[in-house]
Amino acid sequence: MKTDRSSMAHGIRLAGAACLVTAALACTSASPSPSTEPPPTASCTTPAPEDFDALIEAANDARPPGDGPPGDGPPGGGPPGGGPPGAGGAGGFIGSEGGPVGAPGTGGGGGASGIISSGPSHVSNEYGEGQNGPSSLRVLTGLAKAFGTNGRHCESCHHNEGGWSLRPENVVERFETGLAFVELLERHATNEDAATNDDLEPIFRVVDGTNSPFADVSTPEARREAYSLLLHRAVFRTKLPVPEDAELELAEVDDPYGFASSRELSLFRRPNHMANLRFNTSVMWDGRETAPCEPLSSHLGSLAHNATLGHAEAAEELSEENRARIAVEQLSIYFAQTKDNEAGQLDEDGARGGPTFLSALPFYVGINAFEKTDPQGKPYTPEAFNLYRAWRDLPPDTPQDQARARIAAGEHLFNTREFVVRGVSGFNDELGRAEVVATCTSCHNTPNVGTNSEGRLMDIGVSDASRRTADLPLYTFREKSSGALVKTTDPGRALISGRWADMNRFKVPGLRGLAVRRPYFHDGSAATIAAAVDHHDQRFGIGLDASEKAALVAFLSAL
Repeated sequence: MKTDRSSMAHGIRLAGAACLVTAALACTSASPSPSTEPPPTASCTTPAPEDFDALIEAANDARPPGDGPPGDGPPGGGPPGGGPPGAGGAGGFIGSEGGPVGAPGTGGGGGASGIISSGPSHVSNEYGEGQNGPSSLRVLTGLAKAFGTNGRHCESCHHNEGGWSLRPENVVERFETGLAFVELLERHATNEDAATNDDLEPIFRVVDGTNSPFADVSTPEARREAYSLLLHRAVFRTKLPVPEDAELELAEVDDPYGFASSRELSLFRRPNHMANLRFNTSVMWDGRETAPCEPLSSHLGSLAHNATLGHAEAAEELSEENRARIAVEQLSIYFAQTKDNEAGQLDEDGARGGPTFLSALPFYVGINAFEKTDPQGKPYTPEAFNLYRAWRDLPPDTPQDQARARIAAGEHLFNTREFVVRGVSGFNDELGRAEVVATCTSCHNTPNVGTNSEGRLMDIGVSDASRRTADLPLYTFREKSSGALVKTTDPGRALISGRWADMNRFKVPGLRGLAVRRPYFHDGSAATIAAAVDHHDQRFGIGLDASEKAALVAFLSAL
C-alpha cells in the first residue's frame, strides 16, 4: 500500500486528540494520506483514520536492531527473511521464517519477509493450512512480554496456533501436559502434578479462567471442573456490572456456579481474533474498547492497558510506550488460510487467497457500506468477495478442480443468495424497516475481509434463551420504562451503553483465517463452521440445501 509519508504522523497517538511523546515513540499531529484513509463519517461513531505504514515505520525507527537483550531461541525454520536483521530481545522471539539467532545485540535474521510470531508460520487445521502474512515490523516484543503478576502476556490467549485466538485443544494440551503454549518458555506443571493452581501454565488463573472466582482449584479433579468452560469452549469469564443509570435492570439470575449478580455478571466470551485488525471498526465483542473519532491504535493501546490490569493482574499501569508498542505490533499481524486439503494452494490459477494479498487490501471506515454510497463515492455492491472468481467456471476434470469450483460457488452464494432479514436488532431497526432483502455481505461488507465497515453491532440470536446450555448462566432483564422482559445468556452491548435497544448486540467478526480459530460466535457455541452456517440458515430462513451448505463451508474455510 503506497503512502505519502511526507505528511504522516511519525508515531502513535494513544490519548484522545492529544499527541503522546515518549522516549521511544515520538509523534506529531498530521492528516493521513487521502489515498489510503478518507475522512471519518459525519456521525463519527467509528475509528478515526490513520496511516498504519507510518506507525510501523516509527516503531522500527524507535527500536533499531540490537537494542534488546540477545535472542536465545532456536533458529527459524526457513531461509532468512529478505529484510534487515530483526532486533534481539524478548527471549529469542524471532521470525519463524528467519535465519539463525545472531550474536548478542543483533537478534535473528527475520526481516521484511519474516513472519512475526513465536509459534510456527504454518498452522495446520482440519481444512488445510493457515499462515501469517509478511510484515515490515522488525521484531515482536510487546506481545510476548508478561507485564503483569501472573505470568500472562498477550500471546497467552491470542496466539498464532489458534489463528491469533485460542482453540480448546490447545487449552487442553496446556492443562494436561504442562507444555508452554509459547514454545520458547519453560514447561509448567501438569494438572495432575501441580501442587497449587499457580503451578499451572499462566492461562489457568482464577481471575477470569474459572467458571466462578470462588471455584475450588485445590485438586486436579476440582480444577478440571473449575476450568470446564475454558477447556471445552476456550472462553474466559468477562466481568461486567449493570450500569446504575441503564434503561434495564437485572430481574433474575440462574447461575449454575452461584456467583453472578447485577454487580458482576459472568459472561463467557472467546478471545477476539488478534490479526487483520486494520480492518476493524469495533474493538471487543461488545465494542467497549472502541473510542469514536480516535485512531484504531488508540483503541488497541487502551485495550492492552486494561487487559494488563485485568487479565494479567498487573500491579501498576502499562506505560504509554508499551501501550503504543503492543498496538503497532497487533496492527502488523495478518493471518489467512493458504492451503486447502482438496483444492491445494489458495493463490494459484488466478485465485487470491492467503495473507499476502490480504495485507495489501485497501480499507476505510464505511467502505462498501450497505445500501449507501461510501465515503469515496463508491456504491454498495453485494459482490464483496472476489478472491476465487477465477475458479468459478473450472471444468470438473479433476478432484482438485472440483474442490476449487466448490469454493468459488460458495463465494458466489455468500455474495448473492438473497433472504429476508426480520427482527435483527442493530440492522432492521437501524435501517428503519421491518423487512430487508439481504445477502451475507449486507453485514459482512468489508471487501474480501468480512468485517462490518460501519462498526455495526447486531443481535442474530446467539445469546437467546432458547440456545442456552446448562453450563452457562441465564439472565432475565427488565426494561425499566415498559416492564418488558428478555432472557439471555449475554446482553452484549447493552451492558456498555445501558440502552435497552442494544440488548444482545455483538460485533460482526471478520472472516479471514476462520478455519483455524474454532469454535465460533462470541460464546464458542458453534463448534464448527458447518454449525455456524446452520445457525444462520435457521435464524434467517435461507433454505440452504446440503450442497449449498457444503459450498459455503468450503468457501469460509478457504478464507
